Amino acid sequence: MAARGEPTAKPARDREPTAKPARDRALTGGVLVGAFALTAVAALSGCSSSGGADGSNGGSGTGVRTGSVSAAPPGKYQTLPEPCGSVSQDTLHDLLPGASDYSGDSALTYDTDRIVGCKWSGVLSGQERHLRVTLERVVSYDPTVSDEDKAEQDYEQKASAAHIPDAIPSDSASTPASTSASTSASTSASTSASAPAPSDSPSTRPGSSPSGAAGPSASSSAPGADDPDTAPRRVGGIGDEAYLDDIVTTEDSDVRREVTIVFRESNVLVTVVFSQGSTDKTQTPASGPLQLGADDVAHELAKKIEEAE
Repeated sequence: MAARGEPTAKPARDREPTAKPARDRALTGGVLVGAFALTAVAALSGCSSSGGADGSNGGSGTGVRTGSVSAAPPGKYQTLPEPCGSVSQDTLHDLLPGASDYSGDSALTYDTDRIVGCKWSGVLSGQERHLRVTLERVVSYDPTVSDEDKAEQDYEQKASAAHIPDAIPSDSASTPASTSASTSASTSASTSASAPAPSDSPSTRPGSSPSGAAGPSASSSAPGADDPDTAPRRVGGIGDEAYLDDIVTTEDSDVRREVTIVFRESNVLVTVVFSQGSTDKTQTPASGPLQLGADDVAHELAKKIEEAE
C-alpha cells in the first residue's frame, strides 16, 4: 500500500510549478498597477506645474491670453451732477430774464448714471431764448480702451461732424466771444434802440471782455452785423478740450441763432446749446451775448463735474 501511495504524492509535487506562476502573476500585476499609478501622478503633477507664476497655461492657451491683456483703467468720474441744479440761479436770470420758472425741465433718459440733461426757456425783448445742457458719462466696453480714451474718440467724432478745425485759435483762449469784442460793442450800441437793464446781461468772469458782455441786444440790424467770430472752432479754458459752433437758420418768417459748446472733462462729455429766435428775418439775433452765455454755463458745468469726483 505504501508503495502504491508514493505515486499519489508525486502529483502534488508536480502541481507546485503550476502554483508559482499564479503568485508571479499576482506580484507582476501589483507592480504594473503601482507603476501606472505613479505614472498618472507624475503626469498630473507635470500638468499642474506647467502653469507659470503669471497664471499662463501652455495646454489650453487661455492663461497666456489672460496674462498678456491688461484691463484699461476705469473713468475718472463715476457719477454725474444733477443737471437742473448745475447752473446757478444768477446765470439763469441773466440769460433768460423773462422766464416764468427757473427750476428747469429734466430731460427724459433711461440711464441717469450715464446721461442726464435739462432745459430752460425765457424771453428777451420779445424774442424767445432757450438753454439746453446734456451731460454724458462715457463708458468703454472694450477692456483695452479706457473710458477717457473712448470719450476722447466720441468727442472727436462730434467735432468732425460739426466741421471743427484741428487748430485752437490763439485768440480764443479766454472766452469764445472775445474776438472782435470792441467791434461788437460799438455796433451793438449803434444798432440797439435802448440798452438792456444790467440784469439782462450775461454774467462775466474775470478775464473776459466786458465790452463783449455789455450789449446783449436781442438782435442786430442785419445778419452778422455785430457778430464776433462765428466760425466753428476749438476753444481753450473749458475742460480738457472744447469747441464752439455758431449757426444761423431760417424757417419761414423766423430766423434763429444757435450757439453750441461741446467740451470733454476726462470721461464726461458736455453739450451746451444756447439759442435765440426772431420773427423778423431782418433782425438776426446777436452772436456775442449767446456765445458768452454758453461759455458761462460751460464753465459752471465743468466746475460741477469736478466737484462730483
